[in-house]
Amino acid sequence: MTHTGQPENAGALEADISQVRSRLAQMTKILEALEAQVMEGDSIAIRESVKVLSDMRTWARLAIETEARFAERDKQQRGAGDGYALHLREARAEIGCRLARLRRSCGAGKVSE
Repeated sequence: MTHTGQPENAGALEADISQVRSRLAQMTKILEALEAQVMEGDSIAIRESVKVLSDMRTWARLAIETEARFAERDKQQRGAGDGYALHLREARAEIGCRLARLRRSCGAGKVSE
């Protein structure tokens, strides 16, 4: 298996992330304009700002989910798809230590490795 260093469909995910970030930036500008109107006492602007804040929460959640998808594909590409990498040296050392403790507790002699 050849690893290229980039997950499959990385371009599509990057485009998704870029789109979400762009949308959040646009909504931030709208919210700033509404904030000025709210400070002047405009009741319509208050209702609009609540809607924009709700939209921003939705887009922020989408941004986080998209970043998580990207990270998951990156893990899969590196060979740790389920989030756990197999560390054979560590496992062998731990098993060796456990066997040594068993031998000591049972009074057994050395076992070939």
